[in-house]
Amino acid sequence: MSLGVLKKFGTGVKIYVGSVSGPSSYSAGGFEVSIPGATRILGAIAIYLGSGDYLAQVNDSFPKSGNTVKVMVRENIEQDVNEGGTATYTIGGEVADGTDLSSLSFLVIAFYE
Repeated sequence: MSLGVLKKFGTGVKIYVGSVSGPSSYSAGGFEVSIPGATRILGAIAIYLGSGDYLAQVNDSFPKSGNTVKVMVRENIEQDVNEGGTATYTIGGEVADGTDLSSLSFLVIAFYE
């Protein structure tokens, strides 16, 4: 279920900000999030709202017609810090098909018409 806040700007562009739960069975390519009232989506971002080894990204091209965005989830984020203090991050692959992500929350922000 998605809980969101809509705000209309003077230009006709609206913004959706919603917190969504992941699916109980993840499918390759990501899961869809509906943007209420949208007919054309100009851009979107997704953020994982947790403290685990996951990274969310929107898996779509913009602008696009319709009212959904697809959120892809990657796992196994690793950090390595060298002696000079420089951090390097390695991002793993997409989570496996069938993975239960229903206990995870994601923030989705979309700009739409």
